[in-house]
Amino acid sequence: MILDLNKTYIKVLKKQNILILGATVRSGVSIANILYDINTSLNVNIKYALSDSKTEEQLQDSIEALKDKNAKLFFGNQEISILDGITLIIISPGIPHTIDIVKEAKRRGIKIIGEIEFAYNLLPNRNYIAVTGTDGKTTTVTLIYKIISSYKKARLVGNVGNTFSKELETIEPDEDIVLELSSFQLETVEKFHAHIAAILNIAEDHLDRYKDIEEYFNAKKNISINQNKNDFLILNYDNIYTNIWYNELNNNCKMKLLTFSLKSKFADIYYNEEDEYIYYENEKLFSIKERKILGKHNVANILAAVLVCLKDNIPAEHIEHVVNNFKGIEHRVELVAEINGVKYINDSKATSMNAVMSALKSFDKDIILIMGGRNKNIDFTSLNNLIESRVKKLILIGETAEALDDMIHFENKIIIKDFTDAFNYASAISINGDTVLLSPGCASFDMFKNYEERGKYFKSLVYKLDSITKE
Repeated sequence: MILDLNKTYIKVLKKQNILILGATVRSGVSIANILYDINTSLNVNIKYALSDSKTEEQLQDSIEALKDKNAKLFFGNQEISILDGITLIIISPGIPHTIDIVKEAKRRGIKIIGEIEFAYNLLPNRNYIAVTGTDGKTTTVTLIYKIISSYKKARLVGNVGNTFSKELETIEPDEDIVLELSSFQLETVEKFHAHIAAILNIAEDHLDRYKDIEEYFNAKKNISINQNKNDFLILNYDNIYTNIWYNELNNNCKMKLLTFSLKSKFADIYYNEEDEYIYYENEKLFSIKERKILGKHNVANILAAVLVCLKDNIPAEHIEHVVNNFKGIEHRVELVAEINGVKYINDSKATSMNAVMSALKSFDKDIILIMGGRNKNIDFTSLNNLIESRVKKLILIGETAEALDDMIHFENKIIIKDFTDAFNYASAISINGDTVLLSPGCASFDMFKNYEERGKYFKSLVYKLDSITKE
């Protein structure tokens, strides 16, 4: 409810002239809706407008959602003049800070925050659990949410499901707030304070936005920027980047540091591959032999989720039950069907080299790999050995097919840019025992709106093949 929101911050907002930069229904419209509800419920007049480089025709859904909200709309060409009089910008995470209007706003000294910071300031002093990393975020936060909600109230928001702003008015005082946070969202946090924060892994990603992996990791580190001695920061002991940072923090740390590992007994929580038990503080916690999700990378995700939930005081028996019955999430190493002995795996959410590597390690051999899309300046040469040892045929698709062809020196490969043609080819050459794996390693925007649409289309082709096979 609006009355539960932070009145001190509402007083701050009343003094601002706000520009919401980015007007999608998911992000910008959610922010505008909160401001409208505050104005109408509390009879105040927070001034705000929305701007987007997309045209009115492209933003019809947003215009429809805003038609009764009295918001000024600036769509299409973003003239610098719309910054006149603006004192606060709330920026959508997908907008890079290198575009002209953002650079001019910074030159003018206009304060810029993101949707997470905005929503947090309206609802501070709650139990926040935040997860970031290059890969595994959605799987991990979904598992954390399912574990916590089996025991007490929880809400899952952020980079998965609804935005934080969308859920803001309905969050109850005793709910844990579980957030999946991207590097884009973390760029603009200032006061956001997570009681429990986790960085799952760091690998090359979004290098079309960041100058190097160090700048990318620095954005991720903001997840712990306001943590204190009562808070927990959970890091991957096995990842070179998080491990180096762990060692740096260990000497001068303001929060409680914890680690998880698939390899080392020096971590606070680790997995023993021989007996398939999770060990916590060198004591057996429970077995995950009966788990439903595939892949070692998912064992790492489980370890992170278990450690988060232990520190959130969830009893081990609740954790064990949910972990061993968790079937994973759609579009992430998802078994769609097995047709004539061929497994069809949807890993459309794999948009980094690290994610493809994890998917390939989930299957021993005879993989027909469909890979490609729109690259994010990622170097895929590190995949060569793994592809050589496990892939039977590599099918390169989309805009980046030729670039991938240059990076991956695997003889048994073919370029088939069209997605449907690539799938049909994969299914035609597959035999009993093979795995057809869609793990693109690239963004979907050359052919689809997002990875979800790409994954759903892949699944539709599998279902169509399955029905034909059964006729």
